Amino acid sequence: MIKNKHKIISVFLCLALVLCSFFALSLTVSAASGDTVYVRVPSGWSEVHCYMWTDGSGNNGNWPGPKMTATSESGVYAYSITGNYNKIIFNNGNSGVGTNQTNDLDYSNYNGYICDLSNGVSSPSWSVYSGGDTTVPTTPTTPTNPSGEFVIYLKNSAKWTTPACYMWNGSGGAGNENHAWPGAIMTPIGEDVWMLSTATTYANVIFSNNGASQTANLSARNGYMFDNQTNSWSVYDASPLQVKSVSADPESDLYVGMEIALAANAVSSEGTVSYKFDINENTIRDWSTSGKTTWTPTAAGTYTVTFDFKDTAGNNNRRSITLIVSADTNVTSPIIKKVTPSDNGYVKTGSSTINVTAGGGKTGTNLLFYKYEIEDPSGNKNTAYYTLNASYTYNFNREGDYKVKVTVQASDNSEASKSYTIKATGSEIPTEPTDPTVPQPGYKVGDVNKDGVIDIKDATYLSLALVQKNGYTVTLELGDVNKDGVMNARDITALQRIVADKA
Repeated sequence: MIKNKHKIISVFLCLALVLCSFFALSLTVSAASGDTVYVRVPSGWSEVHCYMWTDGSGNNGNWPGPKMTATSESGVYAYSITGNYNKIIFNNGNSGVGTNQTNDLDYSNYNGYICDLSNGVSSPSWSVYSGGDTTVPTTPTTPTNPSGEFVIYLKNSAKWTTPACYMWNGSGGAGNENHAWPGAIMTPIGEDVWMLSTATTYANVIFSNNGASQTANLSARNGYMFDNQTNSWSVYDASPLQVKSVSADPESDLYVGMEIALAANAVSSEGTVSYKFDINENTIRDWSTSGKTTWTPTAAGTYTVTFDFKDTAGNNNRRSITLIVSADTNVTSPIIKKVTPSDNGYVKTGSSTINVTAGGGKTGTNLLFYKYEIEDPSGNKNTAYYTLNASYTYNFNREGDYKVKVTVQASDNSEASKSYTIKATGSEIPTEPTDPTVPQPGYKVGDVNKDGVIDIKDATYLSLALVQKNGYTVTLELGDVNKDGVMNARDITALQRIVADKA
């Protein structure tokens, strides 16, 4: 009895081991998203694709599959897998089995493996890949907008497995689309960003998860990135000096004499950023660390606003937008063209005047009426109801932010309103920051204590400023003596050498 019991237990154990082996095998036969697979291709292959699928469970894109990335080893290509699949075909982008593609191959957890096709597509062999690149490149090595190409990006915040991009012109269809629906499969370039570039410019785009979870019809924007979670566009930039945004406020319904707020934002991994603003190649605000300025057009027309960027490490970048300005000669609705102080503008505590420049209202009596609503930092509200006066004097009796709303009404009761903030201060009103690559007027580089001479006192002053001694501050334009974009002990040494050379 004991022996029979042992035999029964042994049988169950064997069955359990077989079942465990089966389930273990079933867990390792498919690719995992994020795996990297390599292939060594036959001579003559110019464009290498990787098509993957699981029967009944989808694929990694339309045939011939995503384009693989060339590695540093000649003839070897890599692909970062974006789903879970157990079948794979390597191909040269052409149809028909033969020298242009492999047969259906089983994919069995070959992360980091290479499929060697150098002896022909009918004799594939797998082995651990140990040469050349160990990972697929994850950052662009070409400019954001390659010359002559239309480039569009997707921030895959929604974690789609197979982002696709369908673009078209006119009514779409053959000849007017970049690829049959759901479009071309995009290429991952790192940090959840996917890219697609074409030789043709398209007007419209739909992003989707290989046909599912699609976006609405969008206007295609060259060099921009769409976030599939926030449904918003942003400038895509992979340079050391990255442009985050450029804008005009307002950007439509623009009229002669209207103040337009221009703003830009960029970040640099290597230095301090400065901004310059041009209108039709004429500079309206030279280099400054402020990314904001205003412009008031004096004539109707089409204008190109150019935003230039540079940092103290010598990197440069540029963006531009187009604005259309009209005359307001026959506009019936009122138009608020300008208010002073402007949004986030400063006034000294005490009495100050709000001035409004308005236009339009060409109806009935052609008169414009003004209403001023002001809320002080404590929440107290004051309203001056409609008047013909385009200015209003108010007592800003305490420091802080004042919320202002100006309303302009035409004789037919049509209105235009503008809400903004005025900052009251008892101190000196801040001036616009200067370009850190240019010394301050009246002082030379190294004259950090601003006494008009460069001597050992400046080296001492800079030393105390660097250790953040109370009362000792130095600007970059005066303290960066060796011109490397930062202030540190090397600038003290450079200052000491200047003093020694003068002795």
